[in-house]
Amino acid sequence: MEPYASALLFLHADTRRPPDIWVQRPQDDEARQVSRSWAEDRLEEHLLIPEVVRFPSSDGRLVVAQLTVPRDIDSDDPVPAVVWVHGGGIRQNRYGWHPRRAYAILYGLNQYLAQQGYMVLAVDYRGSIGYGRDFRVAPHLDLGGGDLDDLLAAARYLKNLNQPRAGKVGIWGISYGGYLTLQALVQAPSAFDAGIDVAGVVDWEEWAHDPGGLWIRGRMGDVLENTDLYRERSPLHHLERLAAPVLVLHGTADQAVPVLQSFRLVDALVRAGKRFDVGIYPGETHAFTYRSTWRDAMARVERFFAETLR
Repeated sequence: MEPYASALLFLHADTRRPPDIWVQRPQDDEARQVSRSWAEDRLEEHLLIPEVVRFPSSDGRLVVAQLTVPRDIDSDDPVPAVVWVHGGGIRQNRYGWHPRRAYAILYGLNQYLAQQGYMVLAVDYRGSIGYGRDFRVAPHLDLGGGDLDDLLAAARYLKNLNQPRAGKVGIWGISYGGYLTLQALVQAPSAFDAGIDVAGVVDWEEWAHDPGGLWIRGRMGDVLENTDLYRERSPLHHLERLAAPVLVLHGTADQAVPVLQSFRLVDALVRAGKRFDVGIYPGETHAFTYRSTWRDAMARVERFFAETLR
């Protein structure tokens, strides 16, 4: 009787190789790569390997992060730094390229920033998976609280480095990472010198109605019962504290975080006289789909950090 399958196809990625399809046959000693994402093999030589680091948060809880340091830096000059905040809350930063397209692109952009001379610190704040149940459920009724403390600890970690020394520090993230970016900028105005919000929530009370759902009710309870908490943890209601410049990126066809969130943010930033830039992408979804959007977004990210952190 013939076996049902004669080979296993799987998606593989690591610190040197982006996601590609590999095949493993029972009779073979090693798997074989059958697709190739890189245009040139030598591109792998330019990649920087992150170092896993740990540092205490404000309550003593250890936070795990990945630090990528640029090559050939002058030990006497401070190096601009960027804190990367993953989305979802329930995810974690994969050590290397991510098999999910949007996160692979974002990992590549952080690699590019490191190659342009920025230190990049990707943080697994509390709520991230992979660190046990207590760490995972810690943000219950505390969105933008303890997880924000972990990001502020990341900023302190960078500023306390001796070699290399950190200069100005920026922060950026997508989705829930965009929310935590804004939360950091309004709750700790002196911690970061600039921030980029990609499709982040600014008003939890509004988001609980559109689109709403189990994600927010399971973390913040019923909006009618916890209205004060919803408002307290919404950056939109604290923009008077904002001191650093912010870049806002969002797609108009975003169903996870409606673009109205960013429209309200921009309107409030204008009325408050704050320094900001914005990129709105017609027809784009939550994690961006079109190559032209990614190209424009990457250019904006690079330009914004160059203007604010260097």
